[in-house]
Amino acid sequence: MGSFLQQSRSSRGGSQWRWVALVASIWIQCASGSSYAFGIYSPALKWSQGYDQSTLDTISFFKDVGANVGVLSGLLYSASAPGRPWVVLLAGALQSFLGYFMMWAAVAGLVARPPVPLMCSYMFLAAHAQTFFNTANVVAAVENFPNSRGTVVGLMK
Repeated sequence: MGSFLQQSRSSRGGSQWRWVALVASIWIQCASGSSYAFGIYSPALKWSQGYDQSTLDTISFFKDVGANVGVLSGLLYSASAPGRPWVVLLAGALQSFLGYFMMWAAVAGLVARPPVPLMCSYMFLAAHAQTFFNTANVVAAVENFPNSRGTVVGLMK
């Protein structure tokens, strides 16, 4: 840990901003794990939509696929200029909002009950946002602390 602290003082300029970015990334990581809370809100989803357990398992499958397929987030990070993780974070935030908002609207009765494939798409989209948060935060931390890659990845995950 000593070399981690020493590196932040001796690396290229703006070390205080690297620390701010690291702390912000940790907070984003803490708040972006909503797909892990599926067991908390799935009873409301099951009850309000009239799903059986098999249908709920199908929706949960799309949650797992969305949360683990991060190719698009990596491509977006590579395509955006270096030092711009906010582009990837914004894309993730939009996906998360759209997916969870549409699920909430269906549960709350604000929209007509969507067909199961559409609900699976909402869940996939919401969970897929997590890969964008992970990519932006982990890659930015590794770029900001190149000599402490293992430590910052450990902090992020």
